[in-house]
Formats: sequence, C-alpha cells, structure tokens
Amino acid sequence: MNGKYRWFSGIGAALLLAAFLAGCSGSDSDGASGGIGWVVGSSLGDGYGVILHTVDGGVTWERQGGPGSVPDADLSDIRAMDSLNAWAAGCKSDGYGTILRTWDGGETWYRQGNDATIPAVDLCGIGVVDGETAWACGQEGTILRTVDGGRHWDVQSAPGVLTPATLYVIAALDSLNAWIVGDDDGGYAVIYRTTDGGAHWTRQGTAGTVMAAGLIDISAPDGMNAWAVGIDETILKTTDGGMSWRVLKTSVPNAGPHVNGVCAFDSLSAWIAVDHDVMSRTVDGGTTFSEFKIPPSVGDGYHLICVSATDEDTLWVTGVSFTASRPFGEVLFTDNGGFHWVRQQIPVDTMLRRISFVGSPK
Repeated sequence: MNGKYRWFSGIGAALLLAAFLAGCSGSDSDGASGGIGWVVGSSLGDGYGVILHTVDGGVTWERQGGPGSVPDADLSDIRAMDSLNAWAAGCKSDGYGTILRTWDGGETWYRQGNDATIPAVDLCGIGVVDGETAWACGQEGTILRTVDGGRHWDVQSAPGVLTPATLYVIAALDSLNAWIVGDDDGGYAVIYRTTDGGAHWTRQGTAGTVMAAGLIDISAPDGMNAWAVGIDETILKTTDGGMSWRVLKTSVPNAGPHVNGVCAFDSLSAWIAVDHDVMSRTVDGGTTFSEFKIPPSVGDGYHLICVSATDEDTLWVTGVSFTASRPFGEVLFTDNGGFHWVRQQIPVDTMLRRISFVGSPK
C-alpha cells in the first residue's frame, strides 16, 4: 500500500489518514441510557495500554486494566460480546502479539497466549463469534483462531504464508464463516473468506472489482451480504457471499479521502466513517449516500475511524487528529440518525481506534 498510509504507531500499512500517511438541531442527549461499550487506542507510555469502558452510553468513560494485566502496547481492535465479555487485540509486546480477554466487564483483563503460541507480529483485528470462538489477524497475513475461549490459539496462517499483506479486520459470522480484509497484494487489496472455520481461506475479488490498494474495514450482516471500505473513498459490497464484489464508490486513482469504518445492519442500511469529519449513511443498498458533516463546534479536524451502533439511529464514532492544538482522540455520539452530534468526554488524550458496543451488528 501507499507508504503515506499507516497505522498510528507502526502496525503496518493502512488504517486511516492521508494527511499523516497523508448547525444541526435535535436531541440534547450525550449518551444512550444503559449502553455498554469499550474503546481502545494508542499507548500513553505509562505502563499499560488504553482500554476505556462505559456502562451509560458514554456519558462517562473509565479506563480499565493496569500494569501487569494489560501490556504497554498500542491496542487496535476490541469486540464487546455482552456486558461482561469482551476481547481486544493489539501490537506485539514481550515478543508476541497482544490478545486480551475479560469475563467480568473489564474489572480484570487477562492476556492470552505466550511467545510460543502467538507469533511475533502486531495484531490488528479481533473477530468474535461467541464466548468460545474467535479469530485474530495482523501483520504478514497472520490469522489465529480459538475455539475454547482463548485458552489455546491455533495459527491458521503463519506470517507470510497466506499473503504478505497486513490483515486489518475480521467479520466473524459464526464458527464456520468469516471475512478478512487488508492491504495490497499483487496490485489490489485483499479480501479473504472462509466457510469451513478457517481450514481454507479463499481470496475474493479482482483488480478490476476491488481496485483499492488497501481495505480498512468490513461489516457483514449475514453470509451473503458484506460491505468493505478503504483508501481513496472506496466502498465495496457483495450480495452473493463474495462471488462478486461491486464498487459503490471510489476515487481510485485520484486519491480521495479514505473511508475508515463501516457498520452495516442488512443489505440496505449502513453507516460509513470517513476522513475530514464526515459520516455517510445509505438506506438503499448504496445507490445513494447521505453525508453528515460533523459541526466544527463538536469536532473539527478529525479523521473518523470506527462506528459502532445499537440501532440505525444510535451510534458512536471514534476520530483521530494529528494536530497538537486539539485532543488526539474523540468519541462522537448521535441518537437521532446523525442530525445532532455530541462529543463525549474521555479521560485520556490519545488516538482512539476501534469502538464496540454491546448489540452492535459488528
């Protein structure tokens, strides 16, 4: 992928920002009552990684973990299963990639695996099926899987075997079906699909249909429908399980803003997070998109990264900035379909990556 496009802290090519790499009315609510979620971000260098948690929809966020339980590493992805269970993944520390698990709502976090079972690569994505089955992916095409809650992790693709591309995000549907997207390999971004629990991973799409040099996120509401987004304004969609992919939008080869996050509810409805304070929404399968520009009074100068939603009108979005004059990370909230946005208060100043709320379709 283009060398100007990199993870915040060296996870490899692709996830956000060309710049580094490269007055609405409505509800006044600043959080959804009872919304439980987590968000992760870049290390502060203070002894342990950043995991933030809320039980009130983001009205208040509290940092979890501590030295000894959470390594001092950049954390890349997190998935909330329910109010007690969540998994997170991140950069390597002590010689192997980071996978974390909580069973008690984040009161305690446990690191999984060790340097004998987890490769020495940065891990970028975690895809969770249930309390027992999950996948992790990362640099050099690494794919890991557990079927026993993380007590054991099997390497399904060792570094460099499946692809040299960094793999970023996993959409795990069930114990057999999952999609993974990532960087360029052979002139276009990779999309892999498994239908047998990861025993085999099949590459999907072609240079003519995928087009982009890197895909950053994927959301799959079911086994036939999936949405993938990436650099240069790229939005792709399949309705036949990945046998064919259709370009809904792209600026290739003219290097437009990057599309960093997608949360799809079904074959028609999806939210999209874009660079330069822009959220986009479709309710007709991608035929048309409605654009929501975040007001400068709420958040100005941010690249929007990840979206998690408990329904089509209630969602949270992370954003990052590389300008020292403003906080590096933000969490935005709307409960009326994007017509009114609130910036939530977070207890740390760091670049926030992926966010996950209980009940979100991704």
